[in-house]
Amino acid sequence: MIKNYKKTIKVIGFDFDQTLYPKSPEIDSVIQIYIYKKIAKHKKCDLMQAEKLFKDLYRDGNGLSGSKTLLALGILNGKDIVQEALENADINKFLKPDPRIAEFLDLTKKQYKNIDIITGSKMSNVILKLKKINIKESIFNNIFDASRASKSDGSAFRVWMNFYPSYTPQNFLYIGDRVSSDHLIPKKLGIQTILVNIKNTDPQLKCLQLKSLEELRKYLF
Repeated sequence: MIKNYKKTIKVIGFDFDQTLYPKSPEIDSVIQIYIYKKIAKHKKCDLMQAEKLFKDLYRDGNGLSGSKTLLALGILNGKDIVQEALENADINKFLKPDPRIAEFLDLTKKQYKNIDIITGSKMSNVILKLKKINIKESIFNNIFDASRASKSDGSAFRVWMNFYPSYTPQNFLYIGDRVSSDHLIPKKLGIQTILVNIKNTDPQLKCLQLKSLEELRKYLF
């Protein structure tokens, strides 16, 4: 059953990477190569062997996540490497402005007033990428980056909610693309969640799962 977000939501938070810009084969490829290089260094093997090791364990939507795949390969800081790949892989050349996303954010700001970014990326990367996709930094009340707190342990979401002490967790909606950090963790804190840029929905997840950010229009406005 779809919730009436317009009645309950007072603050909306967005993940940044692969949420405010869509996923693409080109971006995925660059990120994966970055991860393969890390595996190759750890396992002391070539890039082709590293790719095979990763793909044998990872299945899109059906097997281990990227970070859990790295953990299974003996790389203990798998979450850090996936985030590092999002930050440091050379994806900026593939980022392009999308007027529909800019318009959607403008409408969201007018409707809900309070919109923020909560991300595992560094502020410098967020600002650079916002410019690449032509989204105004000023449209967001706050940008909570990796230096403020961590999403993976939930502290970033607690910091976020503390900025709005008059609201309960149910008044917050977080929108992202990753099951663990963008749905399961905030959900434990009582925050409502929506996943976007999802190719294959998971019926076991009790949240709205959409193929694009644009689809949110019919639920939020």
